[in-house]
Order: sequence, then C-alpha cells, then structure tokens
Amino acid sequence: MTTATSSRGLNFAVLRPYLARRKGLFALALAVIVAGVGLQLWIPLLLKDFIDGSLAGADVGRLAAIAVIYLSAGLVAQVLSVAAAYLGTSIGWSVANELRLDAARHVASLDLDYHSGISPGSLIERVDGDVDAVAKMFSQFAVQVVSATLLLGGIFVLTFLEHVVAGWTVVAFTAVLAGAMYLLRAVAVSATSAERGSSAELFGFIEERLSAIEDIRANGAGRFVMRRFQPVMRRYYQRSVGAWIRRSIIWTTSIGLFSAGTLVALAVGSWLVLRGSVTLGVAFLLITYMAKLEDPVMEVTDQMQEVQKAAAGLGRLGELFAEQPTVPRRGERRLPSGPLKVQFDHVDFTYGAEPVLTDITFELAAGRHLGLLGRTGSGKSTIAKLISRFYDASGGRICLGDVPIVEVAEPSLRSRVAVITQDVQLFEGTVKDNVTMFAGGVPDRAIVAALEEIGMGIWLDGLTEGIDTRLDSGTTSLSSGEAQLVALARAYLLDPGIVILDEPSSRIDPATEAVLAAALDRLLRNRTAVIIAHRLETVGRVDELLILDGGSVIEHGSRDELMANPDSAFGGLLQATREGMLYEEVDL
Repeated sequence: MTTATSSRGLNFAVLRPYLARRKGLFALALAVIVAGVGLQLWIPLLLKDFIDGSLAGADVGRLAAIAVIYLSAGLVAQVLSVAAAYLGTSIGWSVANELRLDAARHVASLDLDYHSGISPGSLIERVDGDVDAVAKMFSQFAVQVVSATLLLGGIFVLTFLEHVVAGWTVVAFTAVLAGAMYLLRAVAVSATSAERGSSAELFGFIEERLSAIEDIRANGAGRFVMRRFQPVMRRYYQRSVGAWIRRSIIWTTSIGLFSAGTLVALAVGSWLVLRGSVTLGVAFLLITYMAKLEDPVMEVTDQMQEVQKAAAGLGRLGELFAEQPTVPRRGERRLPSGPLKVQFDHVDFTYGAEPVLTDITFELAAGRHLGLLGRTGSGKSTIAKLISRFYDASGGRICLGDVPIVEVAEPSLRSRVAVITQDVQLFEGTVKDNVTMFAGGVPDRAIVAALEEIGMGIWLDGLTEGIDTRLDSGTTSLSSGEAQLVALARAYLLDPGIVILDEPSSRIDPATEAVLAAALDRLLRNRTAVIIAHRLETVGRVDELLILDGGSVIEHGSRDELMANPDSAFGGLLQATREGMLYEEVDL
C-alpha cells in the first residue's frame, strides 16, 4: 500500500472538493462578514465625531442623533457577528460530516491486511478526532481570519486618512505582530501531531483490552494490563502537556505584544494631541482602533491551537486517503445465476515475503460441496479469502462460474458469494436490520421466509415485535447457536451461488448443532459450498475433500473414495482419530 510520508502543513488538497461544493454559502458568509466589519470600522468614527462635537459645543440634537446611530449600529453589528459565526459553523460541520463519511467509506474499502495492521481505536481517532479538529478550524478560525484581515485593512486606510503618523504606528505594530505570528506559526504542529498519535494509541489500547475483558479477568491479567496501560497514559499525558505548552507560546506572545501596542498608541496619540496635530477624537480613534485589533487577533491566536491540531489532522487524513486497496475493483462482469463452478489454476499466494499457497490447482463443479482439511496455517482460510476476493492471488488464475474473478464487478461478487464465519457479528438494531445487514427495500415476507427456512420460525413467533424486535450489538441478545442461525438467514436471503463456511457448528451444544445442521442442509441445497473443517465430523456432508499441508495440496478427490482408501491421507486421519490422536498431531 502507498502511504503519504509527510503530515506537515495544511493539506488543503484533501478539503478542496468539499469546499468547492459550498461556494454559495461561502459567498453569503463573506457578504455578512464584510457588512459586520464595515460597522466595526464605522462605530469608532461615530465616537470620534461625538467627542469632537462635544468639545466644539455642537448641537445637542446632533449629538443625540449620533448616539442613537451608534447604539443601532452596535446592535446590528452583534446580529451580523452571530450570523457570520452561524454560517461559519454550518460550513465547517457540513464539510466535516461529509469528510467523515468519505473517510469511513474509504477505510471500509481498504484491504484486510491494512485493518490487521492498525487498531480500531486508531481508526476512530482518525475518522472522528482528526475530522473534528478540521471542523473546529472552519467553524471558528476561518471566519475570524477573514474578519481580522478586512478589519486590519480598513484600520490602515482610516488611520492614514486621519494622520500619517497614526497610520504608520498601526502599520509598524501590525508588522511586528505578523512577524511574531509567522515565526511561531508551526511551533506546535509536530508536537500536536505526536499528541494525536498518542491519543490514537490510547484509544486503540483501551478498545483492544475491553474486547478481551473476559480473557483478562479469567486469567488474572488485570494487573499486567494496568502496568501496560500506565506507560500509554504517561506518553499521552506528556505529549499533551508538551503540545499545550508549545501552543500557549503563541497566546502569551500576543498578550505581551498587545500590551505594548496599547502603550505605544496612547503615547503617540498624546504626543499628537499636545502638538496640536490631531483632535482628541482622533487620538481616541487611534487608541480604539489599536485596541480593536486585539479582539480578532487574540481570537485568531487562540484558534491557532485548533489550526495546529487541524494541520496535524489534515496531514493524517491525507495519509489515510493515500492508502489504496491492493485488490483492484475495476471488474465489470456479472456472475451467472445458480450454483457457481470454482476453478483454481496453478494459484500462488504470498503474504509479504512469506509464501502461503503454492501451485494450488483444483476444480469444484457447480452445486458440489468441498471440504478443506489441514493443520492450522496450512492455507484453508486463505483459499476461502481468495474465493471471496479479500485478496488477489500472487500468481495463477481463479474463476467463478467460468468468469475470471478479477473481471467480476464487486457488487456481483458480494451478492453471489456468502461467507459464514464462526464469530457472527450482531449489530445494534432490529432482527430485520441484522438479517438484511441494514439493506433497504427487502420485503418483510422475504425476511420472515428466510428465518423460517433455516429453522427460526418458532423463535420468531416468540418475539413480541417479530422482525422489528431490537437486538444489542455483539452476541448478548442471542445465544451462539441463534446468532449462527441469523448468519444462515443472511446467506439464504442473499441467495448466493457459493457459500463459504468456517465450521459454524464448532462452538455450540449438540442439540443446537442438530438444528444448525438441518438449516445448513437447506441452505446448501443446489448451491456450491466450500467448508473449512476443523473436525472430521464436519466433512460428512461434503462431496469432495481437499487436504492441504504447508500451503500445497496433498490430496483431492471424492470423500467416499478417499474414505474407502486406507492409504489416503484422509484415511490416515480417520484411523488416527479412531486411535484417539488429535487432528493437529497427525502426520500428513
């Protein structure tokens, strides 16, 4: 997989398409911001006129009119400020929601080897935490930056119009401030990126330990886990404090600069008034404008922490989107209806530098059932994953229904190949949701028929709300056997041409296993099946056997013929089992 190598700077390439779709909102927000800034610039001018008019003995009615206009302008300015904040938040969160959806969709499209190398907690931090940082930047920082830029430009023009010395005072102060902010712009990006990485590590650690809480308690490993937890927490704490200290440098620097700026404005204004160069109102205007710079710049400075979080988040999102599936999805052909033939033609598969399968060749006729036998690590699950196209073969060719699997469109493949594993995942939702996997448009009668077909009719009748009964995630709502039957109902509703089974009856009681066996017989009728067998009893329903050892086929043939041949590898397995040897101990 390809991976981006740098997370420095704001990678706006990630955001460009999302921003382009919101040009109208941007235009409206800009108009509101311009109007609000115009009022902020005009209000101090009203105060200047009021002060100078009062000192000059102006008419009371005129002064009262200025006061009314001043109050009205202030009220409108507040309304525009709220409107600008609302529009900025709307843009930020709409971008974030769309970005989060695309990030989640992209993660779901990545291959299994990517997911096996990264914890769910780390992915949650990227898809949710990093996107949240981006949303905060757009909802607050963007509005404040535009407002501050327009306000700064207006102050430059107006102060120069009043007096050139006042104008150059503001320019000099702004130059010093901008230089300081430029030097400090990236002071915390690397530290913030490390902080986000530690946060992802912490989420991953907690998620993995919670998912194994039963084993941890049963084996008395609680103290060990807590000892492992402490250094993870310590790294997160240390990096968070370090990042906060670096981000606070910007804030403390700006406070010092603005304190100095206020003193400079007061000194320059007083000097100009004493010289008679400007009126008291103009001096007040200079001090007011200098102070007015403080609020937006301080807000921007405060948000620089969020910007640096967003910079780190955008870099990490860029790395995430740079990850690409190694299994191409360019196929356009559809698989035929009915049971599908499976063909492996000199198939090799290498995981990394490690060969897993070598020269696998076999053909399974449509409607036939194949049992895969072999020690752990012999390649049984890999063959199943190749048929499901979770991976692509490193060499050779795989065909389903005489169609090369690399040419099959993914939707067709997923609808024609059903996989039933030992560990069935239930989701928080209704029985209907769990059988249809949240697919819409499936008639209720079809769902009920599928459940009845696999033997859950009585169970369904006992539910107060039928298929609308809600289930919890995991397997807390159902027994292991009931969960397996729900998985069979999913497959039955899909009506696949190939069913891949990873010995679904291996962890349930004999009574439930009998019900499951009958359901399996109904599901596999007139369908091709590949069954990964961990126990020899499982292969009683198959037509053919494929025995693997070390990633190679050592035997393939009819189950009945191999059973009748005492010199076959399968015959040796049966004899060893009768003598009480474990399956894994048999020398194939």
